[in-house]
Amino acid sequence: MVSTRYRRKDLKLVRCHIVKAAHRIADQEMMIRTLELKGSPAGPAYALLDRLYDTQRRKLDRLKLIEAMLCESIVFPELRPPRHPPGKTRTHLRLVSPPDHLA
Repeated sequence: MVSTRYRRKDLKLVRCHIVKAAHRIADQEMMIRTLELKGSPAGPAYALLDRLYDTQRRKLDRLKLIEAMLCESIVFPELRPPRHPPGKTRTHLRLVSPPDHLA
């Protein structure tokens, strides 16, 4: 698999394509409504609508992938939590309530 580096402009472009796909779907839904009101067969229009939905779903999946990869590349190594060796247990901080005579 080829490694791809995504940038912010890629994210912006994908969002623009998703908006265009949503407009195409809305136009097609209006076309189907018009055909049904006229009593015309809408079979091919529904087939196109199915393809438009599939295309939009693929574009949304691509958007999620790009967002995940960008978020991953933004996190700096020094800000990541330290990794503990598999044999050692991690210590957990416990919240301790103050003694009664101090409260």
